[in-house]
Amino acid sequence: MPRATPAAIAAWHPHATPDVMVSRVEGDTRLWAGHSTAYVVTVTYAGGFDFWYRGRVRTQVAGPRLKLKEPGEVHRDERVHAPVTAQSLAFAPTRVAAAAVDLGLSPRPHLREALSHGQGQTETAALALHAALATGEPEPLELETRICEVLDALLTEYGESPAPHATPRHAPAVLRARDYLHANPARNVSLDALSREVGLNKFHLLRVFRAQLGLPPHEYVTHLRVARARALLSQGMAVADVATEVGVYDQSQLNRHFRRIVGMTPGQFARAVGARQ
Repeated sequence: MPRATPAAIAAWHPHATPDVMVSRVEGDTRLWAGHSTAYVVTVTYAGGFDFWYRGRVRTQVAGPRLKLKEPGEVHRDERVHAPVTAQSLAFAPTRVAAAAVDLGLSPRPHLREALSHGQGQTETAALALHAALATGEPEPLELETRICEVLDALLTEYGESPAPHATPRHAPAVLRARDYLHANPARNVSLDALSREVGLNKFHLLRVFRAQLGLPPHEYVTHLRVARARALLSQGMAVADVATEVGVYDQSQLNRHFRRIVGMTPGQFARAVGARQ
C-alpha cells in the first residue's frame, strides 16, 4: 500500500441546503472507517481502493460506478491501490425520506447495492451534480433540480422497501447493543455494562459486534460522537461547547478523534462549512 500522505480535504453545504453535505478528497492514501449517518453517493475520479461494507470486501476504482451507502452502516477501507481523488454527496435521512414518500416508496428505503452498475440514470444524474458542485456553486434552481434528479434515480433504480417481516441482518444481541449505543452516545458506557445490557459475555459480544458491524463498540460510539459533532458544528455551535455536548472528555480528545475520522480539526471543519454556506 502507498505510504499515507496528507491529502487536500474539503467539506461544505451547498447554498441553502443544510441537509446535503459535499466532501472532497484529493490525492488521499489514508485508510478511512466510518459509521454512516446519511445516504451517500460517491464518485471516484482517480485512484482505487478496497473497502469492507455489509460483511464483504469490494473494490472501487475511478470511473462511472458510484459508491453507495445508507444510514446505520459501517464502511472500512482495507487497502489503497493508488492515491484517491473522490467527491461524496451525503443526503440527510429526512431529505431522502421526503423524496421516497413523494415517489410512493417506503420512507426508509434500503439501497440494495453498495456499488452502482456503472450505467443508468443514477450515474447520469449524480455525475452531473458532482460536476456542477466541483466547478462552482450552482444557481438555486439548478441545484435543487439536480438534487431531485439524483434522489429520483437513486431510489427508483436502487431503493427498495424493507420486507415487513424480513430477518434482521444482525443478530438480536448486536442489534440491542447498537441501539443502546445510539440511545446513549454521550454516556461513558463500560464494556461490562454493555454486556449485561444485551445478555452476552464481553468476549462474545466483542467478536460478534465487530464481525457484524465492522467496528468494536468503543470505536463505533466514537464515530457516533464525531457524527454528532459534525452536525452541531454545521448548525453553528461553538467548537469549545461541542466536546461536552457529545460526551468526550475535553476539546483535545475531540480534536484527535475528529481529525482521525474527518481528516481535519473541528475548527477547520466549522470554518470550511461556514465559508461555503
